[in-house]
Amino acid sequence: MKDIRVSLEAHSLSVRYSNLVALEIPQLLARGQVIAVLGHNGAGKSTLIKALLGLLVPHSGSLEIKDSDGACLRAEEDMAFCPESGAVFADITVEAYLRLWCRIKHDDPQYYTEAGAHYVERLSIEPLLRKRGRELSKGQRRRVQTALGFMSDPRLFLFDEPFDGLDVQRTNDLMEIVEEERTKRAFLISSHRMDVMERLADLVIVLRNGSVASVGSVSKVCSELANITSGEARLSLTDAMRVHLQAMRE
Repeated sequence: MKDIRVSLEAHSLSVRYSNLVALEIPQLLARGQVIAVLGHNGAGKSTLIKALLGLLVPHSGSLEIKDSDGACLRAEEDMAFCPESGAVFADITVEAYLRLWCRIKHDDPQYYTEAGAHYVERLSIEPLLRKRGRELSKGQRRRVQTALGFMSDPRLFLFDEPFDGLDVQRTNDLMEIVEEERTKRAFLISSHRMDVMERLADLVIVLRNGSVASVGSVSKVCSELANITSGEARLSLTDAMRVHLQAMRE
């Protein structure tokens, strides 16, 4: 089976909003198939994703994603992004939106009914087709954007808070889809859902105030965050992050 893991590499990276330093990462090499980016609000998770997509230009240093052969992935050609907002055009139907997107991306307005039909079905988009964008809930908008992301067949799918706004069933459905799709593409997921990330991720990056607090496997990160020594029982990722956040407040 082809190795579809990717390497996230940062060297002397500094990303700023005016004079505010949002990310400061001297060195990072993280390789995984489903990479979780965790941290408190304002830790730098969304900033990291925007920098990877080229939406933010680093003040200094470099940030790259490479495939298993060492080739850099390019945002427009190799990546799909599902933002936290999950925006859909407000005044047209979901079906018209899909047709427009498929015409632009694939030069085929019917792509979503043919090659992309699996994702329409898997994410339960069909009941939404007649609704206008303004009529969709946050979770429904997210599902539409997720389906379109998969239809672009990216090598790397970036998610910003994909489980926010989803009920238990939809959360489980999306988890199953990521598990199915990880044989075809890599994922980088920013999330506050520690329980979900513990099940999905093979590599975890924890950010704290724009710097890397911990990076590695789930077990390694849990031990580091909770300051657990060898032989002690490991906490769950949820509990380890709780200990970490409590220590930040003290």
